[in-house]
Amino acid sequence: MHKKYDAIIVGGGPAGGTAAWYLGQAGRRVLVLEKESLPRYKACGGGVSARVLEQFPFSFESVIESKVKSISYALGENIVTIPLPERSMRMVMRDGFDTYLLKHAEAEIREGTTVQNVEETSEGVRVQTSDGEQFESQFLVAADGANSVVARVLGLRPKRVMAGAIEVEAVVPADVFARFADRPMFIFGEIAAGYLWIFPKSDHLSVGIGAFHPRPGELQATLARVMPRFGISIEGQPRRGHPLPAYTRREPINTPRTLLVGDAAGLVDPFTGEGIRFAIKSGRLAVEAILSGHPEHYGAAVDRQIGRSHRLGVALTELFYSFPMLCFELGVRNPFATRALVDMFDDRIGYGRVLLQVFGTLPLFLLTETIAGLGGWIGGTKFRDRFRSAVYSM
Repeated sequence: MHKKYDAIIVGGGPAGGTAAWYLGQAGRRVLVLEKESLPRYKACGGGVSARVLEQFPFSFESVIESKVKSISYALGENIVTIPLPERSMRMVMRDGFDTYLLKHAEAEIREGTTVQNVEETSEGVRVQTSDGEQFESQFLVAADGANSVVARVLGLRPKRVMAGAIEVEAVVPADVFARFADRPMFIFGEIAAGYLWIFPKSDHLSVGIGAFHPRPGELQATLARVMPRFGISIEGQPRRGHPLPAYTRREPINTPRTLLVGDAAGLVDPFTGEGIRFAIKSGRLAVEAILSGHPEHYGAAVDRQIGRSHRLGVALTELFYSFPMLCFELGVRNPFATRALVDMFDDRIGYGRVLLQVFGTLPLFLLTETIAGLGGWIGGTKFRDRFRSAVYSM
């Protein structure tokens, strides 16, 4: 006799944990199948907005690795650092974060359980594991990552687009760590259609590289070449590769009873590579669709609340990597652009508003820089810096 549930969730990452938490709060009987033993390492930059975490009625303080105060962008010899609001970006390690979120969910959790096959009927879903067990439920939430078994078995997302990424958890000297302790950095111009990153954690730096269509060995070679410039050696430290299922177009992400969420749905931001926010958001949207009795509306809801913005993100990605220096000078250097990106990271706006703010503030930015430059020539750097600070704090 098969054990039956209201919902089965495959995968215990942020998307699966979010779906489990919301379904449990609604009184549903939930089973989470996680193929590894928790906590388990996941290669991930680990950046997430404090505001996104505040939707849960419990604190994530115990799993916060670092609180970001500013952000830096580099292109060649050019480095720009821009202060961020206090309640903006937080850094986490996925092993602790994922486990912590799941512990708050009112769900049965089975670790070390790999899904082998899925059968869907008009009455429900049957899940078979590699050890021969079978489970039945009314609905299935697939949060099993970029190479989702559930998506493959059910024929969802057949034309997925993947970017490649490599990450290293780098142990660095104290002076190097102090330089990045509350200041993540994005490094452009070193690889086509991609970037490198340096993200602070509690006692080390997560460094990595991601790009579309890299040549064989290019990610490894570029990462090893660039990081020493910033005092970071990755020699002898484990390098972990992982796919980034970048969103480039709308794809089928649900059947009548199965809903793909997070990386399984291919919801990584095509420009920033951000994934945790969309994992959490899609997990919540999946639960809302299930509880409403209309799971068939899930794909449209994801497209409306995530996909439309992501399609503009695809356009911005193509523009940026076609004209990196121009976009760096007129966009990255513009503090108003970073302010708009922070609002987007907080899930307040999408790329449409970001682009409007970037282009809309361009005349003010150019005027401010011109006046600041003249002021610096006449009154020195203190005048220039004070003037910029006064304008950009408005």
